[in-house]
Amino acid sequence: MMIYSINIYQSIIRILLLSVVVFISGCEKVFDYSPYNANIKNRNLTNINLEKLNEINADTCLFFKFAVIADNHFHYDRLKSIVNHINKNSGISFVLHAGDMTDRGVLKEYEFFYDIIKKVNVPYLTVIGNHDYRSNGEDIYKQIFGELNYSFAFNNCKFIMFDDVFWESNKIPDFNWLETELSDNGLYQQVFVIAHIPPYSDQFDTYNENIYKNLLEENNVRLSIHGHAHSYYYDEAYNDGVKYLVVNDIMDYSYCIVSVNSDTTFNVEKIDI
Repeated sequence: MMIYSINIYQSIIRILLLSVVVFISGCEKVFDYSPYNANIKNRNLTNINLEKLNEINADTCLFFKFAVIADNHFHYDRLKSIVNHINKNSGISFVLHAGDMTDRGVLKEYEFFYDIIKKVNVPYLTVIGNHDYRSNGEDIYKQIFGELNYSFAFNNCKFIMFDDVFWESNKIPDFNWLETELSDNGLYQQVFVIAHIPPYSDQFDTYNENIYKNLLEENNVRLSIHGHAHSYYYDEAYNDGVKYLVVNDIMDYSYCIVSVNSDTTFNVEKIDI
């Protein structure tokens, strides 16, 4: 009797295991966590969006607005709501994403992000976040978007997109590159730096924090834009004339609009939808 019961138990286990295998096989890779998947369809998105942005560029620093979003991670439904809200604002020239467009850095998450962000009505530019580095996320990011560090000009203002991730990247951010990009600050009405992690945050030690803040203070940077902290902040972090904007995470249905004036001023508005 005992042997018979054991055989029934083993049969049930086999059936359950087989059901799981069949279910997984039939899901058509509902969510592919492989960090090595190289089947990337969309490539060179940064240059594509810069070309679109160049089509609406002007020669002088006229008034314009741009939106800043960050840290959607796996909240793609909320990202969709933010994109829909931005599309209703006809005055926005472009969108900046301050990092963590994924949670685990896998290809499927990047694809989910792209399927939503491509529906925004204006050009969009990104910087890599620490979560985007996970798995093989750095390589995927480079293939989909392009360089980790790059800059562009819009209406006589310069935007420097800077990778400042320490831990997940296992490297020191390229502050020499940042210094070089800041060296021509006198050619522009205003200069903005966009990086995922605020310099006073967890990944920066005191030495590298001072490098970052000193470079901005000495080179006409008026605003440093970040994500990562998942809470809103806008102030002079070091009382040196440089404002720091940390946008809230998308989980709270929040983003920011920066209005750039024709002089050396700008305004920041937090949008809750």
